Amino acid sequence: MKRIFILGAIFTLALNWSCGNKKTTEPPVVKPPVVSKPPEAFAGFLTVLTNDASRKIEIYDPTIENWNAAEAKKWSWAPTTALGFVTADINTFGGGTDFKLRKVPVWNNAEYAALTDNGFAAIIEYPSGKRKWSKRLSGNLHSAELLPNGNIAIAASDGGWVRLYASSQGPDQEYYAEYPLISAHAVLWDPKTNVLWVTGQHAITKAHIITALAVGGTDAVPELTEIDSWRTTIPSAWGHEVSAYYGNDNLLWVTSNGGEYVYNKTTKTFSPAPTAGLTFVKGIANQPSGQIVLTRPDYNKNPRPAMNCGLNDWSTSTVDFYSANGQLDGSRVVNGACFYKVKLLNSSYQ
Repeated sequence: MKRIFILGAIFTLALNWSCGNKKTTEPPVVKPPVVSKPPEAFAGFLTVLTNDASRKIEIYDPTIENWNAAEAKKWSWAPTTALGFVTADINTFGGGTDFKLRKVPVWNNAEYAALTDNGFAAIIEYPSGKRKWSKRLSGNLHSAELLPNGNIAIAASDGGWVRLYASSQGPDQEYYAEYPLISAHAVLWDPKTNVLWVTGQHAITKAHIITALAVGGTDAVPELTEIDSWRTTIPSAWGHEVSAYYGNDNLLWVTSNGGEYVYNKTTKTFSPAPTAGLTFVKGIANQPSGQIVLTRPDYNKNPRPAMNCGLNDWSTSTVDFYSANGQLDGSRVVNGACFYKVKLLNSSYQ
């Protein structure tokens, strides 16, 4: 469950942690980019949203302008007993904090999704939604990733850890490797370098970092070890999302409370995202065309949208679409929705 030059007042606010259970005092003032063209049908992958209001994960079609129309919503999911989950799972699930679709070679190259909610993690078949593995967990889970071998990596912000569960070994497997990481928020598998990219805080310096974890051991008994040489300090505090920069596997999208960035793996440097100036971005991705799709809380928008999430201060009723050069193409609004994170229904890791 999603970044550089910011005015002093904005930067101070950005240091306040708003990760799903913290509140800021005042929303930062951000001047929105100039609208480049009126709303239109946006081509590309379907968009996946975690919705706290409906308590479901929902998939919408960006080619349809009115997302309140029935034909706009293509799929939705929540745990049910018919899908193999128990009542406690159903009661725990609140709409999700992350969702990643992957093709898993060891499972006949079929598509599965790794997902998290604050106290729940699962692997499900897609599109059937049937349970492959799941577990209720404390720690405020923010992100999940499904590795090619069928094991699931999970980041827990309050728990202060990244775990790799041996889910490849069975639907109720509980064995895991753990790497301690304060404020762990994101986890993304990189098939190019064979590492897990994660965000969090350094245990000693408390610096807000992106770093990489090597996966060792076996499928049944995995191990996690940080590769210190990959560790880099994020330009602003409270690192949040890490996602694939589709079209260039040397780059990553990285967001924090204070900004949004493009990270270069080779140089280990950050540059401002095309939409630079936005704060508290919870989810970000790019379509094959280069168009950027993102979510940021209504609470942190000024002015606050007329249609907004009234349930909490970390979600939004609006999904924004920006051109590759950072101009606002348009938005999609779902009345009453509280979207936390956006993903693309793209099974490619990078």
